[in-house]
Amino acid sequence: MYYIKDATFRRTTEYDGVSCAEIQVRAGAVGDPDLFVYIARSSGGGGEDRSGGGKNEYEIIRMIRSDADLETDWFDNSMHQATAVVAEEDFCESGWPSPEIQREQFLKRLLAHDGIASRLQEELDRKA
Repeated sequence: MYYIKDATFRRTTEYDGVSCAEIQVRAGAVGDPDLFVYIARSSGGGGEDRSGGGKNEYEIIRMIRSDADLETDWFDNSMHQATAVVAEEDFCESGWPSPEIQREQFLKRLLAHDGIASRLQEELDRKA
């Protein structure tokens, strides 16, 4: 399970033609990478409330792992890959619960973090 130490709304952007918000997430556990999480309004889901927020449903459309280190990544560093896209199956520990469930739980915890859900609603409504 990925523990959230801090989450910061960074900006609104577009990914594959979809308006989304970029949220920077700092890991709460030693060894877990920081993440850039891209969240958009849910494109469906059959009425299922995936966000825990009632009428506004959100979904994670992309996550990028950030292993950037200011000591080595302040220039174009080819020694390692500072960022990488995180596939759903690679986001969590194997086993129980399934990766989809762990990702949904992560989204609920992220939306419950101080001010994130209200900022998402405000910014994504502006883009709509």
